Amino acid sequence: MLSAKSGDWRTQPLPARFSSVPLDRVFSTEQMQRIRAGLIPRQMEDKWFVYWQEDALFFHRSWTGFCVYVVRFADEGVCSKMIEAHANRDAEQYSGNSDEHDREMISYLIDVLLLHRSAAFPSDRTDLQERAIANWAQVGRAMLGEGPGST
Repeated sequence: MLSAKSGDWRTQPLPARFSSVPLDRVFSTEQMQRIRAGLIPRQMEDKWFVYWQEDALFFHRSWTGFCVYVVRFADEGVCSKMIEAHANRDAEQYSGNSDEHDREMISYLIDVLLLHRSAAFPSDRTDLQERAIANWAQVGRAMLGEGPGST
């Protein structure tokens, strides 16, 4: 399995304005292998570039290269634990401002993009069409089970 590297895509660093979001989710060794492989977009509808570096998973928007999340992990022997994320708070790069929403979105992105599992899209929108459009804007064709790394 080839792994995404920071130089595989045009990226920008996480800006000085960010929020530290505590996380608490455990992943098996097998799941961590898939997470560490990251994701290189292959077409316009692949919305994220994701790569592993040292003890962190970096999430960049594919079109802009903006870093939205840097997720830190801790090795716990037979598993690894997500412990904290830095979430972009530069309003010119990312409109998110809720730690709780970002916590849910990070898990969703890992499930859908890297582990290729179905997961509930984190949204407070009640209109199904608006919810679907918001989901497409976040993960593109991955919401249909398609995209890089999908089977």
